[in-house]
Amino acid sequence: MNPYDNNQNQQNKLDPSLGYLLSILRDIPILNTAPTDPPGYQISFALYENGATRRFYVFFNGAWRYATLT
Repeated sequence: MNPYDNNQNQQNKLDPSLGYLLSILRDIPILNTAPTDPPGYQISFALYENGATRRFYVFFNGAWRYATLT
């Protein structure tokens, strides 16, 4: 029995959507205006910077929400 096969099966059981999350995190856009349009995915991320304000936006449950970054 290959121990790597067992590790792969354990990872899949722990979080089957890990590949999906990694794919949407890979290309987070950096915007200079706050996002308003719904994205193509149910969950999406964006970074916003206008020179004075930096925010991390998350789209879920049909709305954009943000946390201000320092």
